[in-house]
Amino acid sequence: MIGKMIDMAKSKEEMEKDSSPILAGGQEKYPYGLRIYLTHEELEKLGVDYSDWEVGATFHLFALAKVTSISQNETEDGANCNVSLQLTHLAGESEDAENREMKSGEADLGKHGYLRYGK
Repeated sequence: MIGKMIDMAKSKEEMEKDSSPILAGGQEKYPYGLRIYLTHEELEKLGVDYSDWEVGATFHLFALAKVTSISQNETEDGANCNVSLQLTHLAGESEDAENREMKSGEADLGKHGYLRYGK
């Protein structure tokens, strides 16, 4: 079962002490390592119609990742841990399409690990 969705945005404190370079649009809200890029080929392989997408739209993504490395060390400031994950399997759908399914009563919530009670 999928766990609770957690917003990985940096806190105000993290933004203030962030030493990464500030990009043209300002400082990034989310850490760089959390961004993935899908080309036309990957989207086509997933069967995703992205022709009507706009910047800022939401895409519901499900992923399996293989742990490829784990490193831990102690510093003066405390313990540090890094985990490298290789995404191996993806599935997804447009959040807008999912919302249309919900309104029409056609949504198969079971495919997302949700149970549907009543109509």
